[in-house]
Amino acid sequence: MTKYTVSYGLIPPQSANINESHILPITKIIQSRENPDLVLTCGRDGTVIRHFQNNGEWQRLRMQTNSDWVSDMVELDSGRFVVVSHDFFVCLLTLNSKGNAWSSRMLGYHDDYVKKVVTLGKTESGDWRFATCGLDMKIKVWTLRDNGASDLVRTINNAQAEQTGSLYALVSVGSAGLPFDMVAGDNNGNLVLCSSETGEKYATISSAHSTNIKLLHSLDNGNRILSSSSDGMLKLWNVAKLHVNEGSDALIHSWKWPSPVWCIQGETSSQLLLGDSRGSITQLTIQGSRWDSPILKVVVASPQAETKGTLAMLDRGLEGLWYSFSGDSNLHVHNTNTGAIRTLEGGFALVKSCLLMNRRQVITQNTRGIIQRWDVISCELLDTFDPSEGDFDHLVETHNTREILPHWCSVSIKTGKVFVQFSPKFLTTEVYGSALEHYRIVNDINIEIDDRYNLGRIAVNSIFNEFISYVSGKDRTFRKDLIARKSSVPSSPYQGPHDPSQVDLTRPSMKDKRKLSLFTKLSMGNNRSSGTPTSMPSTPVASERSALPIEDSFALPPSVASPLESASSEKPFLSKRSASAGSLLTQKFKFLSTDGGALEPSLSNVEHSDAEAEAAHVEKTPPSSSEDKDAKLNSSFITSLDNSEVQDVQKTGNTEPGQANIERKKEHLADYVAELRDEYLKEFDLSSSSFKILGRKPPVSKITREEESPIIEIKAGVLILVNCWKEGSCGDTVSFSTYLPAPQYGDNAKSGNIHIFENLERNLPYWMAKALLKDEKGAKEYPKLTFILKPWQAPDTPQNSESSLNSQQSQTAAGQGQHHQHHHNHHHLPFHRNKHTDRGHDQTIKPLPSVPESHTKLHAASMIKVKKILNYVVDRFDTKTAEMKARTPPSEWLEILCKNQLLDNEMALSSVKTLYWKSQGDIILEYRRKLNRGTVLNET
Repeated sequence: MTKYTVSYGLIPPQSANINESHILPITKIIQSRENPDLVLTCGRDGTVIRHFQNNGEWQRLRMQTNSDWVSDMVELDSGRFVVVSHDFFVCLLTLNSKGNAWSSRMLGYHDDYVKKVVTLGKTESGDWRFATCGLDMKIKVWTLRDNGASDLVRTINNAQAEQTGSLYALVSVGSAGLPFDMVAGDNNGNLVLCSSETGEKYATISSAHSTNIKLLHSLDNGNRILSSSSDGMLKLWNVAKLHVNEGSDALIHSWKWPSPVWCIQGETSSQLLLGDSRGSITQLTIQGSRWDSPILKVVVASPQAETKGTLAMLDRGLEGLWYSFSGDSNLHVHNTNTGAIRTLEGGFALVKSCLLMNRRQVITQNTRGIIQRWDVISCELLDTFDPSEGDFDHLVETHNTREILPHWCSVSIKTGKVFVQFSPKFLTTEVYGSALEHYRIVNDINIEIDDRYNLGRIAVNSIFNEFISYVSGKDRTFRKDLIARKSSVPSSPYQGPHDPSQVDLTRPSMKDKRKLSLFTKLSMGNNRSSGTPTSMPSTPVASERSALPIEDSFALPPSVASPLESASSEKPFLSKRSASAGSLLTQKFKFLSTDGGALEPSLSNVEHSDAEAEAAHVEKTPPSSSEDKDAKLNSSFITSLDNSEVQDVQKTGNTEPGQANIERKKEHLADYVAELRDEYLKEFDLSSSSFKILGRKPPVSKITREEESPIIEIKAGVLILVNCWKEGSCGDTVSFSTYLPAPQYGDNAKSGNIHIFENLERNLPYWMAKALLKDEKGAKEYPKLTFILKPWQAPDTPQNSESSLNSQQSQTAAGQGQHHQHHHNHHHLPFHRNKHTDRGHDQTIKPLPSVPESHTKLHAASMIKVKKILNYVVDRFDTKTAEMKARTPPSEWLEILCKNQLLDNEMALSSVKTLYWKSQGDIILEYRRKLNRGTVLNET
């Protein structure tokens, strides 16, 4: 069973000078064997940064390859690297040596965090072999062919008692004649000797360390191994003796380091560089075999500032020592000759978030301590708070409104960005029109302040506005083509219009290849009519039968990315860096008849449909100036992939043992579109006998759009993630991702994002399809609450009255502190009205008419406003007051209290129960005339 969720990420703005930097700590630094001037760094922000020299100056290119920490990477050959991540994926990163283009594709996955990857050399046929390990207690051995196809050939299970055996360290050993070629370290302190040829654990050295083994480093051409554990122990082992007598004779020497060692540099055991959790880097030199008396030299002292430990380093000899700390995203270069240190400043990332009770705003804090407020509906940054305004918790409390809405989403921080996640039940939260007054409504409808609108639907319709128009346009063209095809070939069996953006979803071999790798985009190129879907089939969801809704308790989730440029079919794929963004779906699909039949010869060479022509026109439209600006900021997401290589990969595919091609139904939005087309075809067949009467009009569209549903302006582009939760996995993984630019508005607005829309159509889950394409406005049935209406009774004593009023005034003052928020004035109004204690005794409050007892106990929806209750009270008075005769609105002369607290007229009944009543019994509401200065309180 696989469940899908959809989320969108808001991208924090970065300074121009750090646009190509990491925003979270760097986890690994490697130098290319093929090109010494190429250095790669990876980090907890899910990115790999390419550092290269251009005319003697170092430049950087940021590549968002993953959706979680990149924990390790290794070079295969020129321009190809294997990257592993905490998002459970094993990916192949390909760099173009002649430009800035790059691509990332998924090779396979684990069921938990992937911690290490090592190369095992090449096979006789020239295929690369490599191994990965992770917290799922497994070592996986893979082969990678030149065309990019991968196979999982071995899986070694290290599961132990009490669900232990997670693997944190892995190293390959090249000593000939040994029955093992890999050594792994687990969380029990064991060294595990494995063979990649047989897939077996040859031997285990139990309790080689007393705690978790964090690091294994190969020395002396693989003849020795240095291991490090979380208690600061370092142990040097003789590889040739590890499998003899349970490794009792293999230990050469051990050292107790002042703190855990996190990274090691060096190829021989005579001289090493050790980076530890204190933030220091020490050179360890062994003369001869005097292991017990090493010479220690501090290369980088522990900084005075709080930087935590040394997380990664690379010794480039005369070019300096590159290193990073775990407390920031900076990269430091230490000149070993002069002692000078140059720092490449990193960016900042979000580390904390809180969704406010109005479910429209979120407050975040980044790595620099800056606190900001975002609107998750319009996707814009609203405020950046001054440090003098308070800390994170204080600002959350200050800006949290008394408007309490049900959850329609959840927010979380991933890779330094805030993500808003939908669930299949996200259409559960409604707001009154008054809550939408500060938004710009782009479809020019009139918002009624007392009408309720679905907040989740507004968000999804606004973010996917252009995509919905794209799908609707294809639907319209398809229905028109039904008539055109029938008219041109009236006697031929109809097989459906030719649409290259569709695919026969009933063919498992095709359907299992529709997944995209992480944070990758479409590779534009020669879009042939017979295009084959080009994605890696070895995804976590490839063998699942169906996608089921997630039963959540709530209703739902770089430099800045941008619209991606289109490419002419005659231009090479790698001609432009911005030609694509690394997607593995590079071509349009053909629409095949859902009954699986082949096209008739008479229809096989028909011209392309209007939809193709329209798509081609849009793709060739030059990007607007705003798109150019976004494209410049979108460099971290731009890549290209050679089309011939992708096609070859698809022919071979990626396979894992036991992975079956099983037909699945109702998984993605494309499946929903196919269902609609099936229904059109059925209607068309039924009307074929009466073609002269019925055939002149296309079928009525089954895509419904509510014209009175508001669409608001989206201020910035977002990252779209589709996550899947595979049964048996300990967490969700990203099955698809793309950057979706902000929609363009206006009569002349044309989108150049057809390739993005095609990918969305194939990868958005089925339940999202109904939300997007079956937009039906309807009031939600909220739970009923019972309340009792009573006339207000004055307190028995003046002391009680004064105490109560003072309490109310203090709460009023607290509520008034929110008035400065001009964006949401009506939501931040105090819910306790000002009352005055210095009342005179020259006037007497007029008594109110009575309400019949039969009308004092009521049931109402939890979303009903207080002012509606006021109207009800007035309607039930047995006589009319002077205000009623003058048709004065009740809100101007009546007020309602709960537990002696004045209620704001815009407050919902559910909020009254949560904030004031706070019990399970019937809510008691008291009504009275408004109190003015000089009024004496008379009991009614």
